Amino acid sequence: MLSRVRNHFQGAKFARMSSGTYCIIRDLGLVKGGKGMRHHEVLVTFSPKAFLRSIGRLSGDLVRAGKRRSLWLQREPQRFRTDVPPSAVPESASQP
Repeated sequence: MLSRVRNHFQGAKFARMSSGTYCIIRDLGLVKGGKGMRHHEVLVTFSPKAFLRSIGRLSGDLVRAGKRRSLWLQREPQRFRTDVPPSAVPESASQP
């Protein structure tokens, strides 16, 4: 697992974007005909908006999990048959 994380962040660097947010980016190389411009892939964004978005996503997941759990707890238990014919009851259990 740790090797996957290391491979994912291999060659990554911390950068300040033009919008003012901070990100961990991976450089993908030069833009063709871009006069020195470079492609990049944003791996992690560090901004108040991104932080609130991730908190909202986590809380939504917790709410959905709680709803599933409460629905499971509220479901009606199965009723077992009590009208079993006497031939199905073993003889040793029917005699006192």
